[in-house]
Amino acid sequence: MALRPGAEAEYRRRHASVWPEMLAELRTAGAGTYSIFLSSDQLFGYLEVDDFDRFRRHMAASEVNKRWQAEMADLIDPLTDPHTGFHRRLDEVFHLE
Repeated sequence: MALRPGAEAEYRRRHASVWPEMLAELRTAGAGTYSIFLSSDQLFGYLEVDDFDRFRRHMAASEVNKRWQAEMADLIDPLTDPHTGFHRRLDEVFHLE
């Protein structure tokens, strides 16, 4: 995703105090580790879940998530898959444990 010009400070502020109900919703959906990284105007999310499709379905139906996404909409230019409406998934090309 791309951050809109001039939105970095506000994006950081909002994510420094994510709503408790949004954090709970992410956990209920199956999120374990979830990080968002920022480089210049590019956002990169890293999410660990056991069942991504279940996670995606849960979050798509979540009223809390819908409110959170609406709250963030003025700050980001999402790169979404036109077929699914969700963020594009990246193919893993290397992994080391």
